[in-house]
Amino acid sequence: MNFPLTKSILALSVAVAGWTAAGGAHAAEITWRLQTVASAGTTEYKNLVENFAKHVKQETGGRVEIKTFPAGMLMGSGQVPEAVSRGTLDMGHTYLVYYSGKEPALKAVGEWPAEVHPLQGVTWFYEGGGAELMRKIVSKHNMHFLGVTPLLGEQIWSKKEIKGVADMKGMKLRAAGLAADSFARLGASVVAMPGEEVYQALQRGVIDGLEFTTMPVNYGLGLHEVAKFVSMPSFSGGGTSDWIVNQASWNKLPADLKPKMEAALKKASEEFHRSAVAEEKELTEKLAKGGVTLVRWPEAEMRKMEESRLAVMKEKYAAESPAYAEKLASQLKHLQKLGYQPK
Repeated sequence: MNFPLTKSILALSVAVAGWTAAGGAHAAEITWRLQTVASAGTTEYKNLVENFAKHVKQETGGRVEIKTFPAGMLMGSGQVPEAVSRGTLDMGHTYLVYYSGKEPALKAVGEWPAEVHPLQGVTWFYEGGGAELMRKIVSKHNMHFLGVTPLLGEQIWSKKEIKGVADMKGMKLRAAGLAADSFARLGASVVAMPGEEVYQALQRGVIDGLEFTTMPVNYGLGLHEVAKFVSMPSFSGGGTSDWIVNQASWNKLPADLKPKMEAALKKASEEFHRSAVAEEKELTEKLAKGGVTLVRWPEAEMRKMEESRLAVMKEKYAAESPAYAEKLASQLKHLQKLGYQPK
């Protein structure tokens, strides 16, 4: 019997076992499918969603694999929360406002009336009681709320100049959630459509302008090619995007892996936010040099927008849903701690 050969085979087996346990090329114990609102080719897809999948693999030692799909790949963005609820998807990176037709408490779920701090949505979720409130709301719909990612503020991209709220009257503006209701309150003609359709809608004149998401994402969609005016500053600061998991998928996840999933999301979100801030600064200069007019709104006009948003939240959403009212009270309390004094 060749003992040296036997020992060599044993040593190789141990080495391979150690390599696979550390996340080598072996089949993951758990594979989840995730669709995002981020379109393929955008920095949000690469620097956030794919980066999250990478961190999950690292944090779990290869035991969990996330297969990512960009916006529209498997279904429309608006269908993602329902697909997660039903278990068609294990996970979604989304805006839960898409699900607000079934759960009124999710209206303006990641939006705020005003920006006091760019990370206010994240600090509220992780430190201000937001996680407990949001998980209580979505758990009724067979979902676990994993966490949030900070968003840079949104701007209005348009084919003609908008200098203030009066110029919005009669304009066909694509919007969703709180932006849609506050724009309508200010006299705009609001159009609902998925983000993946906005470029062609602008190009064909179906809409005059839109709010969708952050500047880097909108630039990645090529909106600067069809919208030559961007209203500044952001009308919606401190917002967040939402990460949800099918409840059955979450329940099957071993207990030791759950905090690792949360850690992976926090890492990816922090890295994405840093890169997005730097990218937005670069893009602001690039847009100005490329023929796009950055329209600076006066402070008085920004206050009118803020007042419209807060009025919708208090008079409409809170009146429709006690759970929303509880969430809004918690968010306003958090803003006031940061120095916000609503009228």
